[in-house]
Amino acid sequence: TVGTYQASTGQASCDDADAGHYVDTTAQSSQTECDFGTYQASTGQASCDDADAGYFVDVEGSSTQTECAPGSFQEFTGHDSCDLSNSGHYVPSSGSTTESPCPATTYNTEFGSSSSTDCIDSDSGHFAPEEGLANQIPCPPGEYQGLTAQLSCVLSDPGHYVPSYASVTQIPCSPGTFQGDSGQVACRISSP
Repeated sequence: TVGTYQASTGQASCDDADAGHYVDTTAQSSQTECDFGTYQASTGQASCDDADAGYFVDVEGSSTQTECAPGSFQEFTGHDSCDLSNSGHYVPSSGSTTESPCPATTYNTEFGSSSSTDCIDSDSGHFAPEEGLANQIPCPPGEYQGLTAQLSCVLSDPGHYVPSYASVTQIPCSPGTFQGDSGQVACRISSP
């Protein structure tokens, strides 16, 4: 029967396939090891089982599957490894099938993060407008941000300007200059 084999001649019965092995046809003289990404916990089986999502099997002939560690995940079945969490994300628990994005106002440059504390508040002069960001975004010229962990930057007020990226303050126009609009990178010279 399937799931059994007999390596010796002249025997009255067959042996069950070992755990981690299978025999998929009758009258076999050997058993076959389960391949990478598969396992078989029981004896006498005709096939192996794919590793579940969130698990992996990285050896042949395995009778068990292994949970993905925190900081890694596997969304598909039948794999021989787990994927590290991507930058901008983290995986807090074992056996995960998905990664969690860092919340908006934060970012994370690292791969393989296992905690939401790995998500860093955006610095002043920067912002993080959406979840899952690998990098904070510098405020563009004409805008500034004096606070940390912000969704956006602030347009410079009339009478002020912001000439460079990642500014934390706006600059008032100097005497003899003016700026009537918001969000500007320079002031204009006043005409006499």
